[in-house]
Amino acid sequence: MTAKKLMVIAGEKSGDFHASRIIASLRQLSPSIEVFGVGGEKMARSGAEILKDITGLAVVGFTEVLKSYLKFRRLFRFLVEIARQRKPDAVLLVDYPGFNLRLASALKSLGITVIYFVSPQIWAWGRNRIRKMRKLIDHMIVVFDFEVPIYDEAGISVTYVGHPLADVLQPSVSREEFRQREGIPLEAKVVALLPGSRLNEVRRHVPLMGKTAERISRTLEGTEFLLPAASQELARECRRLLEERRISAPIRILDDATYDAVNASDAAIVSSGTATLETGCLGVPLVVIYRVSRLTYLIARCLVTIRNIGLINIVAGKIIAPEFVQHRARPEAIADEIVRFLTDSGLNKTVREELSEVRAKLGPPGAPERAARVILDVLGQEKTHQRKRG
Repeated sequence: MTAKKLMVIAGEKSGDFHASRIIASLRQLSPSIEVFGVGGEKMARSGAEILKDITGLAVVGFTEVLKSYLKFRRLFRFLVEIARQRKPDAVLLVDYPGFNLRLASALKSLGITVIYFVSPQIWAWGRNRIRKMRKLIDHMIVVFDFEVPIYDEAGISVTYVGHPLADVLQPSVSREEFRQREGIPLEAKVVALLPGSRLNEVRRHVPLMGKTAERISRTLEGTEFLLPAASQELARECRRLLEERRISAPIRILDDATYDAVNASDAAIVSSGTATLETGCLGVPLVVIYRVSRLTYLIARCLVTIRNIGLINIVAGKIIAPEFVQHRARPEAIADEIVRFLTDSGLNKTVREELSEVRAKLGPPGAPERAARVILDVLGQEKTHQRKRG
């Protein structure tokens, strides 16, 4: 029997991470499967043949995407040509919807089965995209159970596997051990600062977080701040930004160690994205912030159809983490909320209880293996599946 060929497209670090764990499960379940595509070092370590590393291409915002248009166009043509030459049995598109949905159209025209993991946030904006997706996606693998009825109603084959974070949301050391290692007093108030994993996010958020930290320090003397950077490059940029603004607050920049730093904190200021879900599910009260270019913000206001942007609040179905977006993201307002979390023990306890309920919504561990089994099922029934969708 000829080995199946799977092309995988992951466009940023989180996609590379999630794809790598699915690939590892695929290779355990079906050692003969051939996996190739684009992603990062984690996918490579899991056994995928990496044709191009594109995890550094992650950008946020309409104006930022326009600046990278030529890079995306060259990449698009490259991937279509690779698919035409190597004729994969299916393609697994991981998140990255702005690029991947366009790629899905081109690959579908070549007769390739399209599987999608981590649904585009159609429940947040662009709900009308689902009509187009029905023609492009053979099987959608979702990480939240509330997404299933959306695709069921649209006639798109869908499977809920749970969230892959359920397997990895675990610090490597205890809160006490981390504080002792970093020389932080056990009784000190500690605030985690998570500005984002993209360079443009760091440049917009670190100065804001620095000014906020200064205000918190003036109100609660002795407060410590931890800033775990996603890479050495981002760590250098964080230091430069804090020095350039002459931020006086005691901010420790750490090389990654995000889960350990968050777990050792009493509160957190977090850039909108998956990090809000991670922080909340680690049980740490948080404030959500976000800033983009003015043009991106104005366009987004016309497109977004939900009130909250923080993923932790969306999954909870209510506001647990106060949100400060664009012009509302001011140091004094953010600092006031963080001080409340640090000084009001009743509020702190209530929020932590609500966050524990959100963690339960991630589903049980094992999402990557369940996703791998869905992919193998689609590959094994490819002809039948295409007849049903046709």
